[in-house]
Amino acid sequence: MRRLTSIILTIAALAAGCASGGQQSQQPDTLTYDTTVQGKQYSVVAQPLDTAKGYSYTISVNGKKFIHQTIIPVVEGFHHFATAEDALNTGKVVVLKMINTSDLPSLTTQDLIMLGILTHDGNIKDKK
Repeated sequence: MRRLTSIILTIAALAAGCASGGQQSQQPDTLTYDTTVQGKQYSVVAQPLDTAKGYSYTISVNGKKFIHQTIIPVVEGFHHFATAEDALNTGKVVVLKMINTSDLPSLTTQDLIMLGILTHDGNIKDKK
């Protein structure tokens, strides 16, 4: 039941713009999302990788880089996000978890299934 509640809260937060009125913007091949919660400014930037096909995301807190994720977490091997939207939405979920816990955030296979990055059997969805 707790897992279902967590999934529902995550979906609701993404639909509502994460926490308190986040803003999303985009430039060619780069997507950004900013929100402020309890006096902290969270920023997610999804951008193309320099060395490979795919996308990464960077999360900053109060202007300081906190996480730079170049591969899809939880998945075995080195797989990159297929789209900037996938990277950005994953970063938003991580921000939500950062806001709701004092521990370091961690993603689950279920989070990535909910985001449409993985299939229900845990394989990476083909986005071609």
